[in-house]
Amino acid sequence: MRASRGLRRLAPGVRAGATAVIALALTLVMGAGTAQAIDVRAVTDDYMFSKSLAEFGQIRLERPYDGELDWSTDGCTLAPDRPFGFQVLPACHRHDFGYGNYQWQGRFTSANRLRIDNKFRDDMYRICGGNWGCRRVADIYYYAVRTFGGSGSTADALNRSDVKAAARAAATR
Repeated sequence: MRASRGLRRLAPGVRAGATAVIALALTLVMGAGTAQAIDVRAVTDDYMFSKSLAEFGQIRLERPYDGELDWSTDGCTLAPDRPFGFQVLPACHRHDFGYGNYQWQGRFTSANRLRIDNKFRDDMYRICGGNWGCRRVADIYYYAVRTFGGSGSTADALNRSDVKAAARAAATR
């Protein structure tokens, strides 16, 4: 209380300067270690499109900004996480992250859905390497999310007859 009466006695210009100095000092002392506001959209885009799948996996384990980002996942839903022994689950995790956060942030447009789905396919292709069979499974997963993504589970999509027909056609290539 005494300090504020002392500030009132100062000339207005000096009082404003003294207040600014005190505010800066308090910010420096109190602000250290406090949470900073984040640009959730920029962070989502960075994790989705700029990080490698391995980097995303590590970030996912740490779950930064939990409560501001949607980290929920159902993996590859009921579809196999390891078709032909290839672990595609990390690609499914990132795909779920993209769908969940873009929907939550109100920017799940057809263009953004395409970007997320294309990243899913690219992630699976990297997992598959040059394995032809694995890449055909990745094509089927991609076809399923392109056709039915955002409207139900991947497993439901994979059980649709047109997906099964596409799978048979891809297997004969």
